[in-house]
Amino acid sequence: MTMGVMAIDVDQHSKHAAKTRTVSTDETSASTPIARINAKSSTPAYIIWTVILIALMVGKVADWVPGLSSVPLVKIAFLFAAVFAFGHPGALAPLGIRSSRITRAALTFLALAIVSFVFSIYKSATLMLSLYILILLLSMMLVLKVTQTLWDVEKLLLGFAAAGVSLAVGLVLNYHGGRAFINGKFDPNDIAYALDTILPIVLALRSRKSRWARLLMSALAIVTMVSILLTGSRGGAIGLCVVIASATAFPLSREGSGALKKFSIRRTLIRCAILVLMVAVAWGYLPTDTQQRMATLVNLGSDYNADPTENGSRLLIWQQDIGMALKRPIGYGLGSAELVNGLTGGQYRTAHNSFVEALVELGALGLMIYLRVLYTTWTELGRVLKIAHHPSAGEEEQKAALYARALRTALAGNLVAGVFLSQAYSAGLWMLVATAATLVKIMVPTPRSNAPVGSNRGAPPALIARERV
Repeated sequence: MTMGVMAIDVDQHSKHAAKTRTVSTDETSASTPIARINAKSSTPAYIIWTVILIALMVGKVADWVPGLSSVPLVKIAFLFAAVFAFGHPGALAPLGIRSSRITRAALTFLALAIVSFVFSIYKSATLMLSLYILILLLSMMLVLKVTQTLWDVEKLLLGFAAAGVSLAVGLVLNYHGGRAFINGKFDPNDIAYALDTILPIVLALRSRKSRWARLLMSALAIVTMVSILLTGSRGGAIGLCVVIASATAFPLSREGSGALKKFSIRRTLIRCAILVLMVAVAWGYLPTDTQQRMATLVNLGSDYNADPTENGSRLLIWQQDIGMALKRPIGYGLGSAELVNGLTGGQYRTAHNSFVEALVELGALGLMIYLRVLYTTWTELGRVLKIAHHPSAGEEEQKAALYARALRTALAGNLVAGVFLSQAYSAGLWMLVATAATLVKIMVPTPRSNAPVGSNRGAPPALIARERV
């Protein structure tokens, strides 16, 4: 693609974003403006590179494709996205840190992780990981700056789907029986954790109009679920159960009318019965090692991780780390969890719990902000869901509600799987949070204090906000 074509794409995208923000409430009820809201202009270069950035950060393709390990793909993608974006300032949206509760909490947490160098007991590890956190923070800010329309958000979700393809394909290609893994750079548990986060997004993307796109996403969803089971990760399996249960009760799809499917007891029971039958059939095809590992979920007494006296068990590590955190409430610094465990007489193990990791490394304040990020992201996405219930809600609001539900389900799966893994700073989580923040920003932006009111009474918040902006 030439620079001239990219410039044209950016201009078209800017005009499309402006149209989306200036459609009035009266216009939204008409057929022509609805088409104008959902019109898909050519995708600008900076959005393409931002999607690639998400796919690379979450999918880690450079860590398993031969010949790519020495190439800084993430940095290259970020650089290209930033150059194209800031080269056309008219196409950039305000960052809106003050107006976005999600953004404030997320950037505060990541900033605290970097600042923890001041009180870190393991400064070399903190300094090394701070570079990663800085890239993560800048990537979040870039996502928030360049994403201006619901169409852009959908593109970001496709980036997560691409990451799922990378992990699932890498897992299948390197599977030789037993517990599946890709190579020494990947932990099977971490792969399952990432796929738990990606699966709900893939399920939501099945609603795309293209028949081939629906078939592709359905196939990817099946491969993703199989991949999670092949990793033998029990935390990943629990996260998968949460995702499936949530998607069964609150479907990640829409009715023929375009409305988001609602909770139905009858439909939920039927789907649960079908799922139980499918699991029973699939169980016999799982490798013996996987069956034995999964069987411990219903018999925790046979799992060493549940034994508080077993050195190296997760329960003992949690007890040791929490005890150390109580002795130093300010935390021990980014990347210090393994050293802290060693100081307790442990085996220098990582926390194996995202919440304990945040508590030990960033202290009580860090844990509170971390919980704040999760809670705020969940509740703010709920505001997008409420818009779809309004009588004046159109195609854009219904599609946004579907994506909000998918992001909520992804957050739930991420949270549950993260209880058993040290993933407080994972790219999957923070790119998910950034995507949620952009969706809320687009659909429920903060109105200006001096905006006129009165004629918009009764309209959905998103429509009112877009008119005011």
